[in-house]
Parts: sequence; structure tokens; C-alpha cells
Amino acid sequence: MLKIIWNKDDFEKLESKLSADYHLVITDDPNEVPENKVGIIVDDSNIDQVRPILELMARQKSQILLQTVSGWMQVHTEEITYLEAFGDEIYMHRHQDSSQIIKQPLYQLEELLKPHHFVRIGKSFIVNITKIRYIRTTFNAKLDLELIDGTHLEVSRSFVKDFKNALGIQKKED
Repeated sequence: MLKIIWNKDDFEKLESKLSADYHLVITDDPNEVPENKVGIIVDDSNIDQVRPILELMARQKSQILLQTVSGWMQVHTEEITYLEAFGDEIYMHRHQDSSQIIKQPLYQLEELLKPHHFVRIGKSFIVNITKIRYIRTTFNAKLDLELIDGTHLEVSRSFVKDFKNALGIQKKED
């Protein structure tokens, strides 16, 4: 048996995302879990089914520390829509906020964010692939991305292959 204990308030947000297909027992019984916590109990034969849940929880709680003009800022990675380099300044665009200037080079941010579903799409852009609504091809072998906030970004030709690989949509070459 595997037991996972999660903060009750945080779990309520995730609970709606979990399907009945997981065959889980969810409990807040004080004999099973600490006060104000929720536990997920999984039969040993269903442990592989828990992996997507743990990945979802980890993604929703991932935070990074970024240097801004006025100091250091802790940000949930899921809040970041994309990063844009404009001259010497890097702008972080978030879905709930205006842009924020980040004082780190784009190549460092790319490495920092790569494990959190971010991919470089051009010399000046890194995008959160979980924020993409549509991907459309254009005439000159580029891709047009429409993000969930309505923003359109272009995947440069030299980044198309890596972008498709990151999404798992690259055709195998003969």
C-alpha cells in the first residue's frame, strides 16, 4: 500500500481534475492522516496509475526564484505564459499579471524552465507549452502559436524541429 498525504486546501483544487478511473481511496480520517491533510491510498497493483497524479501535483506547486529589477521574486511556473527578450531586457508574461522584467539571460532561464514544460521557440522567446491553445503552420515553414490568453507567437524555422520534439509531434525521418 502507498499513502500520499497532501495539504487539504491544495488537494481540493486538484480533486476535480482526478478521474474515477484511478481506483483511489481519498481520506481525511484523522486516524490515517494528520489534521488538515488529505491522504490518497492506492493498492500496490495500481501504483503506476499514481504517477500522473504526482506529476500534476508537482507541476502545480513548482516554483522558481527569479531576479527582477527590484529584487528576487518567487513565481509558480504554471503562472508564466512566456518569456520575451527585447534588447537587453527579458520580460516575463504571466496570465494574471502585467509583464515583469527579469534580470537573468534568456539562455539561463531556458535551462531553468526546461523541466517545467517550457521550450525555446526563437532567438527571443521561451513559451510554456501548457499555455498553447492552437498550433498552425504558416507558408514559410514556421509555426504560429495561439496561447490561451489570445497572444500569437511564431516558432522560428530553426526552432521548429526542437519544438515539435518537445511536444512529441515530430515525424520520424526515413
